[in-house]
Amino acid sequence: MLKKTLIRQDIQGLRGISVLSVMLCHAWPRLVPGGFVGVDIFFVISGFVITNTIFRDYSTGRFSIANFYRRRVRRIIPALYTVLVFVLCASWIILSPQDYLELGKTELSTVFFCSNIEFVKLSGYFDGPARLKPLLNTWSLGVEEQFYVLYPIFIVLIHRYVPRFLRIVLIFSAFVSLAISVWMLKGHPSATFYLAPPRAFELLFGAIIACPDVQVTFSQRIRHGLSILGLAFIVIALAVYNQRTPFPGPAATLPCLGAALIILAGTGDGTASFAGRILSTKPFTWFGNLSYSLYLWHWPILVLTRQYLGRELDNFTVAACLIVSVVASMVSLRFIEKPFLNKRREKLSYLRMGLGAMVCASLLCLGVIYLRGVPRRFSPSSQALFAASNNYNPRRPDCHGGDIPIPYDRNCIFGAKGVSPDVAVWGDSHGAELVVAIGERLGREGRSVMEITSSACPPATDFVTTQRPHCAIHNNETLRRLINDERIHTVILVANYSGYGDNALTPLFIGYRHVVEGLHGKGKRVIIVYPIPIFDFDPPTVLGMRNQAGRNLDDVGIERQVFMKANERTYDFLNSVYSGGAAVGRVIPAQQLCGSGKCRVYDEKYGVLYFNNVHLSINGARLVASKISL
Repeated sequence: MLKKTLIRQDIQGLRGISVLSVMLCHAWPRLVPGGFVGVDIFFVISGFVITNTIFRDYSTGRFSIANFYRRRVRRIIPALYTVLVFVLCASWIILSPQDYLELGKTELSTVFFCSNIEFVKLSGYFDGPARLKPLLNTWSLGVEEQFYVLYPIFIVLIHRYVPRFLRIVLIFSAFVSLAISVWMLKGHPSATFYLAPPRAFELLFGAIIACPDVQVTFSQRIRHGLSILGLAFIVIALAVYNQRTPFPGPAATLPCLGAALIILAGTGDGTASFAGRILSTKPFTWFGNLSYSLYLWHWPILVLTRQYLGRELDNFTVAACLIVSVVASMVSLRFIEKPFLNKRREKLSYLRMGLGAMVCASLLCLGVIYLRGVPRRFSPSSQALFAASNNYNPRRPDCHGGDIPIPYDRNCIFGAKGVSPDVAVWGDSHGAELVVAIGERLGREGRSVMEITSSACPPATDFVTTQRPHCAIHNNETLRRLINDERIHTVILVANYSGYGDNALTPLFIGYRHVVEGLHGKGKRVIIVYPIPIFDFDPPTVLGMRNQAGRNLDDVGIERQVFMKANERTYDFLNSVYSGGAAVGRVIPAQQLCGSGKCRVYDEKYGVLYFNNVHLSINGARLVASKISL
């Protein structure tokens, strides 16, 4: 018995919950810390609806692969391509050449529904923060469409040849996908988040409950109980999860199971469940009707506004962006989505229209890529400021550890060639440019320095982060090797202390102190690098835009008092570790980077001091390194 295929208001309401969760999480992360699970709820809904549709058409003899993809084109491409055109045009004015070039690449990948793969490649530290990528939200479309490339064929083959095992095959496939997700999460968290194989189980959750042989014979009381339990699972995920939660993996099963239970509780005889009645109310269904367009519009509007203003958005501006997003979504629904979904137009050649749209969009994107982001939009002096985004360690890909740290014997050496290093820079990504500047100094003296840096892995023993599970083993091994490395006499410790959050500072400080005492106790000289100021904007972009507008560059930065207040706890700790003697020295970057009023991002002598909002450029590292006694 097939499930009813009429529009279910509880599912529309669930869509509303999903898009509101995602939107509010993007707007005010602290308000709904786990709002990103709204995407996972979308996946479950999609798997249920698409599978139900396939079985309905197959049972009536109307199913064809061409019709399936024709429906996908009608549903996905019109609203998506409208947003793509808007973003490309608006970004002509707002984005720097580097960012516009990246947009061209991500938009081209979005056209072919593989932006999720592109964002895996752009998830490194020197690719710019995720919150400044206008099309980042399209990664989920990539996951869905890649899944649906083979899924209908897969379903038809099973249904035709082994129909009795359909649900078993889907359950097994979901288990395999979840296992892949768990396995990849340990060493490749970015790939696990963005790629389709470790996400497929979420769509399969919906597909399983859409199987024709799933007979729902629950009593009304059980329906209510299942729906309440499902709603509770979703609420718990929204409230408890945050950006530090390892995801997807096992954590994703909670909101997915919640969505599946709510959908399951509403199938059968059409009697609404308790949660279904709540979700079927007008506010939730209204946002559910807008969900696709609203999901597409809200993120680029937030990002482009942030890029245009060159700062983080205040609450008033965020609220204004959300209102604009809702209005844009209403217009999109009325004049784009509905006309293309109208039954009177279902005979149009949507496959050809979709192909034509993809060709035209691809040509535009290729033009942006070929012209390298069209730098001629800006003056030569502005272009020079924008170019600072490339002023990072040229050997980062080979010498700086990402998800997996580099083994000690393979660490890179900077400075005089063929000379054994007597200095080591040990830290997270804040050390990658510092080692270049130090290598330049030591090279002139016939000396060299070893780089021991790994992303989000500060020099602290037994320190573990969910994103970097290998960090503790790496640090313990690094300390042991440094202690026994007779070549190394001086170790420089550097970290992005504020990047780990207040809750992580205590274990970080304990491990850091152990490193200092361990090195010092074995006769190594230790130099402590105090916090380096970081920003909520991209310095090269803001400086280039200000220069283009003829505005002053010297006052771009953050208030010194704000920086000192945010790092007060770290300063107190490092002061307690610093001995004041020759054996344990220190360098305080704020003394070079901050005046009496602001911590700046530009220096008339050194140029742009940061290549992105978190990391010093090589120029900035030279300024800091000039005060390190070696």
